[in-house]
Amino acid sequence: MKKVFGFLIACLIFMVVVAGLYIHSVWNPSIPSTLIRKVHQQAAQHGGYTSISQIPVFLQNALIDTEDRNFYHNHGFDITSLIRALIVDVSHGTFAQGGSTITQQLVKDMLLSSEKTIQRKLKQVALASMVSQSLSKNQILELYFNEVYFGQGAYGITQAAQVYFHRPVNQLTKAECTLLAGLPQAPSAYDPIVHFALAKQRQKIVINSMIRAGILSIHEGQTLFSQPLFLATS
Repeated sequence: MKKVFGFLIACLIFMVVVAGLYIHSVWNPSIPSTLIRKVHQQAAQHGGYTSISQIPVFLQNALIDTEDRNFYHNHGFDITSLIRALIVDVSHGTFAQGGSTITQQLVKDMLLSSEKTIQRKLKQVALASMVSQSLSKNQILELYFNEVYFGQGAYGITQAAQVYFHRPVNQLTKAECTLLAGLPQAPSAYDPIVHFALAKQRQKIVINSMIRAGILSIHEGQTLFSQPLFLATS
């Protein structure tokens, strides 16, 4: 076991070093502006762009807690998550795409191909580091909310709020926020219109995670989970 763990650490160090070299070799100050432009272009085709000030803080906290709990403390990538992903990779004999931060997901969606290779993973880490150095956390989170896929053809939170609840983002209830925060991980599997029971299970996972993080009390979590969700089905 110690040998395996040592191998994983060595692999991780290698990834970080190579990613660091990649950053220096391809550093391009236009990357953040390219990223911003692409997100705005996509948002214009999918319901419009919503600024971070219009996204409920509760929804921001729910998504961060679900997708990247160390978002405000990492530099675009998370060492602990990468180690965890490597352990899974070794145990399953595959190269998984786990361990991604919000920043990594953002650059993957907007700047990289969908190929599953070690080279793309290194690029993802490197680009995430670049973006993290160039943009504020609020800017990154705002971009992510405006590009991430929520299912039902909805790219970005603006379109997702309309597709699932027929309302603007700033009018979403806390219960609706916890449902939406759980969708990006597997939009098709947790689609509340098609698989409502699974979506509710996912919502419960989100709520329980927020309880463990101290964002919600047990009573608040139970109350949110019991609130009815009136989905827009037409």
